[in-house]
Amino acid sequence: MGSSLVLKNEDLWTENLEEVESAMVQKARLIPSSLALAPEPGQKPWPTVVALLGGSDQPGDLPEGWKRLFRFTAALRQVNLDIRPSPDSSRQYILHDLRTKPPAGLLVWADWVPAPEIYLLPFKAARPDAYAELLGTNTAGMMNFDDHLAELQMHLREVAPLAVPRDQPELVGVQSWEDAAKEIRDLVGPHFFLTERAHKMLNNNPYPMPQRMLSFAAKLAKIAEDFRQSSGNLGGRLSDYAMEQYGIEIALFDSSLNSPSISLDGITLDTTPHVKVDDAKSPDKCGRIYFAIDKINLRIVVDHIGLHNYA
Repeated sequence: MGSSLVLKNEDLWTENLEEVESAMVQKARLIPSSLALAPEPGQKPWPTVVALLGGSDQPGDLPEGWKRLFRFTAALRQVNLDIRPSPDSSRQYILHDLRTKPPAGLLVWADWVPAPEIYLLPFKAARPDAYAELLGTNTAGMMNFDDHLAELQMHLREVAPLAVPRDQPELVGVQSWEDAAKEIRDLVGPHFFLTERAHKMLNNNPYPMPQRMLSFAAKLAKIAEDFRQSSGNLGGRLSDYAMEQYGIEIALFDSSLNSPSISLDGITLDTTPHVKVDDAKSPDKCGRIYFAIDKINLRIVVDHIGLHNYA
């Protein structure tokens, strides 16, 4: 017989630890600056993730105490966040550390670091299996601080996933694209549509992590369901809603594409929007889901699912 953990935060009761985590992050600004989370005495050290970020604590740059908020968010996952502001000013020192003492993960703030690959490539060469991703976009001003904080949570969930309670069986993920294809096709409904191209891509898909792609596709399908049930009004930008509610990053533009579109049921749909399953990875490991927002039929139409090679 299993057991359940039910938590209460003000008026919210939940069994979802990630919901509690998000609520704690939102309240972190109210926590005294003297409070610092750290490993318990005798506990093994937390894994370190280096964050190459921009800005400073100066007024008008980022919110006061932004470093503390970032570190607190990481500490909730028992991760030590090593923040290095303005990394280009100490590039050689940082590169030396990444090569000789590679951390468990590396995040590079794309808004502020002009050439992230300068840091990502040497790090991945030194520790190929470690987590390495971009934070934000390379278009300054497209994301506010709260967007970055939510995205940081998403990355930390990948670096340090919550453990499955001992009295609950561990869910076994799909092991092949044959299994993933069936699960993804089962997501289809009035709210979530796969084009013929997308259906064909599910067979022998070259993306190396079918379980990861299935997870992102399932979250996109949930967003599509919310979109339909709300009559197309999610209360804000789709990208903001996706990050805040489901922890996935959606980009509504792609500078590498020339306004891609499809024709479906007599309607021309823009398929520029996409889910960033991965970023800052080699072409054979970088996943994307390109889709269109059908505002007439209140659905999301997926046209590409797999590697980042939509053309």
